[in-house]
Amino acid sequence: MTTIDLICKKMPVSSLMRGILERCFSAERLNQIFEQHAQQQYERTLLFSMVCDLMLQVVLRVHPSVNAASQAWDGDFPVSKTAFYNKLNGMECGISAALVRELSQDIAQIQDELGVQYPALLPGYTLRILDGNCLAPSEKRLAVLKGVSGAALPGKSLVVMDPDRKLLINVIPCEDAYTQERTLLDQVIPTAKLGELWLADRNFCTRKALRGMSDNGAKVLLRLHGSMPIEAQTEWREASVNPQEQRLQERIVLVEDRLYRQIRIHLTHATRDGDLTIDLISDLPESISVETLAALYRKRWRVETAFQHLEAHLASEIDALAYPRAALFGFCLAMTAYNMFSLMCSAVDRAHSITSAETLSTYYLGHELAATYWSVVLLTDEEDWRFLAKISAADFAQWLSQIALGMKLSKYKKNTRGAKLSAKKAKFDSKNRHVSTQRLLQVKPKSTN
Repeated sequence: MTTIDLICKKMPVSSLMRGILERCFSAERLNQIFEQHAQQQYERTLLFSMVCDLMLQVVLRVHPSVNAASQAWDGDFPVSKTAFYNKLNGMECGISAALVRELSQDIAQIQDELGVQYPALLPGYTLRILDGNCLAPSEKRLAVLKGVSGAALPGKSLVVMDPDRKLLINVIPCEDAYTQERTLLDQVIPTAKLGELWLADRNFCTRKALRGMSDNGAKVLLRLHGSMPIEAQTEWREASVNPQEQRLQERIVLVEDRLYRQIRIHLTHATRDGDLTIDLISDLPESISVETLAALYRKRWRVETAFQHLEAHLASEIDALAYPRAALFGFCLAMTAYNMFSLMCSAVDRAHSITSAETLSTYYLGHELAATYWSVVLLTDEEDWRFLAKISAADFAQWLSQIALGMKLSKYKKNTRGAKLSAKKAKFDSKNRHVSTQRLLQVKPKSTN
């Protein structure tokens, strides 16, 4: 057994990620993306692929910081740290967006070769979920931030998700955190295509969005914004009840010169904003029931779950990166790593004939990846993986399946817990601010007889 075979057997999760990186994150592919989309930046000694490789080690939590990753660089670092940070801080948003968009297309092609069939959330339509994400405050390392009392926000973005493939397929980065998300819709609407169904929150429910999506042949299912001017064309139809015991009503409304369906969901509990009803608007045909539309809108939270995975398992928001372009580039790299993680799960699904999202814990998978990935890098040479970039997509899919087949799934099994019991909060006693746990344990419980 060769060294590479032994490592793939002992550390399959990190081996899968290393193989996917070799295939989808090769230096040639990354530098090609840079050359096609760079407007101002240029390459000399420090290539775009080198920046991605170093930053990815921080995103994957292999190293705790950019500085630590540069110190661990194999061989002499090609440029000074000042030059590296200048490159990173000036990373164009167009390059960051292209990295997510084009690599997600590469990963989708490999998923097709794997042949994993995921049930469509709505047969006949390709779903797209749109949501905004504001980066967490950064450290105040810049001179302009000294003495500023408020939190320093390094930027925001709009993210588009393909929930069927579990891929983040597009991002619109914005350096100004105060920019209204609606103003970024002009960059999203042209990407809508015939046969797509777009899900989004009420912040994106505008007349321009409805008109633009319709003109491109796409359908929408949006939460209705209170300021949207609608004209009722029919009365509310008789209410039905969904499995969540929510009453559902529907009527036809007119927005500008187009007819839409308005669905009202009567909630059993008020939202955090105090709303007892949620109104949706859609141009899907009436053959699709209101129960289906209400259930489908709940799937919008899948993109929120993806954001939680980015934050919990990847360093998607590096607080030391105060420059907006650098922070957004780190976030886009985390999105790419999330997509590679999805491809790894697709390989597991194919090899073990399971649905990993329902059976495997992303926490345990992410923990093993962070714990063993650097060992895979140190114990192997680049030449050991180079063949994966040269074989056909079908052969690469087969390689992924073989490595995934060696995973012991019980190590990553998702633990389901029962319903959380609500405990009565004890009254604060100013005379007894603290207790000794040991003394409480020594007190014998009273007999219940």
